[in-house]
Amino acid sequence: MRICYLNHDLKDNTGAGRFFLSLYESLIHRQPDMESTVLTSEASGHKLDNPIIKSGKFGLLFSIPKIRNVLKKYDIIHALDGWPYGFIAVLASVGLNKKIIITAIGSGAVQPLYNPFLKPLIKWAYRRADKVVAISRNTKKEIQKFLPNLEIEVINHGVNYEKFQNESADIPQNIKNLKPYILSVGVLKERKGYEYSIKAFLKIAQKYPNLNYVIFGWDYTASNAAYSRLKKIVSDLNLSDRVIFAAYDQQKGFGRKSVSNEELIGLYKNAELFLLLPQDVNKDIEGFGLVFLEAASCGLPVVSSLGTSAEDAVSDGRNGILVNSKNTDEAGEAISRILSDKELRAKFSDESIKFAKEMSWDKAAESYQKVYNQIVSE
Repeated sequence: MRICYLNHDLKDNTGAGRFFLSLYESLIHRQPDMESTVLTSEASGHKLDNPIIKSGKFGLLFSIPKIRNVLKKYDIIHALDGWPYGFIAVLASVGLNKKIIITAIGSGAVQPLYNPFLKPLIKWAYRRADKVVAISRNTKKEIQKFLPNLEIEVINHGVNYEKFQNESADIPQNIKNLKPYILSVGVLKERKGYEYSIKAFLKIAQKYPNLNYVIFGWDYTASNAAYSRLKKIVSDLNLSDRVIFAAYDQQKGFGRKSVSNEELIGLYKNAELFLLLPQDVNKDIEGFGLVFLEAASCGLPVVSSLGTSAEDAVSDGRNGILVNSKNTDEAGEAISRILSDKELRAKFSDESIKFAKEMSWDKAAESYQKVYNQIVSE
């Protein structure tokens, strides 16, 4: 089987890169003779990387002939997200009689449907694809608001549970000095809901005077606007000594945007619980939330939001508590309930590990393998 993937990048420190690399590792383990390449927008140096997709409207159009020449060599074209990769896959393969899969991941799957110019293009791509897969029920629901008759299969992300069982995983002494702490991991984007998680922490800060809140995330904006905004919120709430932005804080955190796997595992394993309250912000949605499964792999109870992709990544009442979106009172109460009830906390911790084992990349790869075999045989 020959498969050409289209993805943003193959970097192991980005969501797009980690998704593909984890899925591919499990796929190639199940089918060693699979031939693959990945057309990307950003070079990574990975052996599968073919960075020929140019950005911008004109760059994209000029890329199409080169992309089309590559697609001719493969049986299946698998685009990882609707825009631009699903659209590119469909446009570049017109007349080639190729089987096309679009995996709808997050904002790139949904936001174009609200754009007057992009809406007809992305709808055309979804309809032309042989198979559309969504990584969460929430992503599926958002797409079907515009395409109610479109058949969409849900295949959740997985997690490499074994990777998080490194007992030697550690974190720097300066982070250890901040224990006990609750933890958030993720890019500093509005959809992550940090404004609300910080305010939820405020609700319990007085009850737990020794507790800190560690946020490990980075700001992709040129001026660090998101980081500056969140720092101001923290300062205005008089929480500067207790809310630590670990990617930026030289003294109390790492002071850098990239950490090793061992350091990340150490961050998770030394936390009291995992907190992330994703929001739907102008249809910039959280597609799934791999960090929830990473936290679960380390036995952390989780507090997150109802009505979001967290409903697939967290088992409400089993390994964590889901609260109404933007309700900081509910979030604060959930945090306090877990911290104050040792039996509940132990139960959530045990169930997190079981849940993470169930949500394996091998399970996801098996589902994709079935999709590949199904569309090739049609």
